[in-house]
Amino acid sequence: MEVTINKKSVPLKFNFKALFEANRKFSSKDENGNNLGDGATNLFTRLVMSDELVIPDIIAVAGNVGKATEDDLFAAVDELTDNGEKIDDVLAELKDELKNSGFFVKSIKTQQKNLEEALPILEKKADTDEKKQQVESVKRIQKLLNDNL
Repeated sequence: MEVTINKKSVPLKFNFKALFEANRKFSSKDENGNNLGDGATNLFTRLVMSDELVIPDIIAVAGNVGKATEDDLFAAVDELTDNGEKIDDVLAELKDELKNSGFFVKSIKTQQKNLEEALPILEKKADTDEKKQQVESVKRIQKLLNDNL
């Protein structure tokens, strides 16, 4: 898959560098601000939820676009999706690209396993409405991963 950034064709590569950038830029943080290393999973989850706003984020990590501006990324999304006409096709293709990347699949499956192990602990600690909502969110993400990997 290729995109055009500043009139230059740029291949999207779902390699180790892309995984590193995804985890650096899009990972959750714990209460101490530590990176949880789940950026690849977060991007994949957004893809399977049909969140079109994930497209420029994926281009940024997989396209090695350097100092491309947001406007450059948005123009690339417009072109790639034929101004939104092919958005579902692009989301499906990006999902397949992540699923075909050994680096991304390994990272996502590791996070999937971690969620599976953490869920019973979270459920036991769900003593407030907020914590119960967090448990439900984790269950939803877990289902999305199970259904789409």
